[in-house]
Amino acid sequence: MKIIGIGRELPGQVYLMADSAIVKTGKPFFVPHFAHNFTGTPAMVMHIDRLGKHIAPRFAHRYCLAVAPAIKVTARDIDAEQHHQATSALAHSFDGALLLGDFTTSDSIAQGINGSLITVERNGQQAAQGSLDALGLDFRQLIAQLSVYFTLKMGDMIAVELAAATLELTPGDTLHAAINGDIKLTTRVK
Repeated sequence: MKIIGIGRELPGQVYLMADSAIVKTGKPFFVPHFAHNFTGTPAMVMHIDRLGKHIAPRFAHRYCLAVAPAIKVTARDIDAEQHHQATSALAHSFDGALLLGDFTTSDSIAQGINGSLITVERNGQQAAQGSLDALGLDFRQLIAQLSVYFTLKMGDMIAVELAAATLELTPGDTLHAAINGDIKLTTRVK
């Protein structure tokens, strides 16, 4: 299984994450010691459900049958140092960098994958939100483009950062992420 991250800050930024980057709902996010400033960004995670390479956009909807809200964590100190480089994988791909909610089948999302709104609350206050539509992205095009470079396999995930706004993560915070108002992720920052 691989996790393909799509960054929001640098257009076209793509990075890979190990499965150890995932923190599932209900589990705490422990602030790592290698940096001082960590931020979270709303993200949508698409679960790939079949094997494919060079997928045509008109067939791409067959490859993603479930989505989940997430919070993509970035080590800002490291990101600032490496911002001039093509990628700053260390800032985006460390253990615990993807706080992942429960998956919802794409059939049960009334607005469709592109129109689904991901919202993040910190300590009961709405902190950020985003959608693929707001970014001008179509999930079918995204899957088709990535399949040119990567063979997509069952169990792979595509995590797309959805908002320019980020929230500072500090120990003691309680975070919730929802898809169209349905909370699928709850975690505490420790």
